[in-house]
Amino acid sequence: SVVDRCEHAFDVIRHINGFWPNFASTGFATSYVSALLCFPVLLLFTLWALWSIASIGPARKTFSTVFILTFGVPLYPVLVGLALAVIWILAGFGVMAVVSVGPVAGFAWLCLQAWDATENFVEEQREEYEERGVTEDITFLQLFLGIAIGMATLCTFGVTAAALTLVKSPLVLLSCIAHGIKNSIPVFKSSEGWCCLVFIAWCFGLVAGVIVVVILVILSALVKLIVAAIWPAYVSTGWLRFIGGRRREGMGCCMPLVEGIKGGYQVLWAADLLTNACITMRFDLLDQSLREFRQLAVGYRSELSPECRAVACLPPVTIGLFQGSWELSGEALIAQLDVSGSIVQDGWASFANEMTRVGREALESGLLTEDFVLSVPPELVIGLPARVLLDTVERSVGPDLVFANGYKVREEFRPRGDFADQVWEDLSAARKALAAIGGKFPQHARESLRGALLAGGGDLDELPTALAQAVRDFERLGPPERDACATVHRSLIAVAVACSRQGAFKKRLEKVLVTLTQDSS
Repeated sequence: SVVDRCEHAFDVIRHINGFWPNFASTGFATSYVSALLCFPVLLLFTLWALWSIASIGPARKTFSTVFILTFGVPLYPVLVGLALAVIWILAGFGVMAVVSVGPVAGFAWLCLQAWDATENFVEEQREEYEERGVTEDITFLQLFLGIAIGMATLCTFGVTAAALTLVKSPLVLLSCIAHGIKNSIPVFKSSEGWCCLVFIAWCFGLVAGVIVVVILVILSALVKLIVAAIWPAYVSTGWLRFIGGRRREGMGCCMPLVEGIKGGYQVLWAADLLTNACITMRFDLLDQSLREFRQLAVGYRSELSPECRAVACLPPVTIGLFQGSWELSGEALIAQLDVSGSIVQDGWASFANEMTRVGREALESGLLTEDFVLSVPPELVIGLPARVLLDTVERSVGPDLVFANGYKVREEFRPRGDFADQVWEDLSAARKALAAIGGKFPQHARESLRGALLAGGGDLDELPTALAQAVRDFERLGPPERDACATVHRSLIAVAVACSRQGAFKKRLEKVLVTLTQDSS
């Protein structure tokens, strides 16, 4: 029964405590022995300080020395022992009070916090229900199918990932120990005369670190078992539980099975990647991989970055979780452009990747700041795509408009429609203005134009300092660069405004801004 199991657990803990020394008695013993060992040194320093006093003569110094040796030497062990006994008895009572009352108070506080958070969540959901009405996220058939696939991947990929983690655990342990030794060498060099105490503390830290690593390895294996059941089921149903995700529509009978198997393999691949990052002591990649996994789960990333994928021994696989999940605005845009959905999707994806690249470069150079990006100002919503469009215009030196993904568009074969016509007209004006300058476009004018585009026409007082200075440099340009750059600026800002009205673009831009804010935090 549950009571018997609790009694058994209590007996095990009490048995372990029988081998573990009492902290109060151990603390008293070590501190008392340390005090006795330090007594000759303290006595020497006391007499040294006494005989260095300039305000008293030799007679008083001699009397004080005899008094200290007569009364101080025999009383020191007694007084120190009593003081330390009081301190450690009070410490023992304090710890007993903490372990007795602390858990009760902690769990009571946790229940109050859970009550408050649940009440707020229920109120938010009630308001959302009144706005949306009844929502069916997935069908029962999809639910049972996801559970079946999750159980299957748990017994296959999950067991394999857990076994792989346990097999690699000795290498992970040795790597963590080597990493700790490497980082502790500077501490030993700077410790000077305290190296013995530092070494003792380091030994305790090493033992504690080994215990922590062993516990983390066991927890990691258990987590991978759980994830191997949840993630494939999560994928196979085509349902994204987090903000920004949508379930897929019109899935065939084989698609959930294929995507679920891919999700199970992705757990195995991720387990291999994480353990290899620990073994190779690339803990920076470990943190980056965990961050990108979270972005992958909520739909802000379709695959991991190349530097993270390079650590894994197994080949990567990309699940098609987000392909084909178009909004009504995206479908309307496809119909308006009269092109295939894959072309539009690839175009938006390429545009989003370029905005992410430009945003990261601007953060690194100081044109953008973390606070400015986190505030998501309208200037950035317009300026970031306008800045990317400048690269597109500069890349298109011939008759074709060349996008970052290599896709080329020519006048006679370009998409038609109100949106496409407006964008093509503005891009053509920008290309003509740059072509008029030709090779006489100086680098300082190019940089100021990039900054002015990134500013998105915002107020200088609201922009970061470096970005505002770039706009001032742009405004001080002389002819003919000023006229040509003004045409390019006006045309690309118009294209960015037109793109911002498209629902598909808004979703892409939202993901880009989330990626930038997570990278900078």
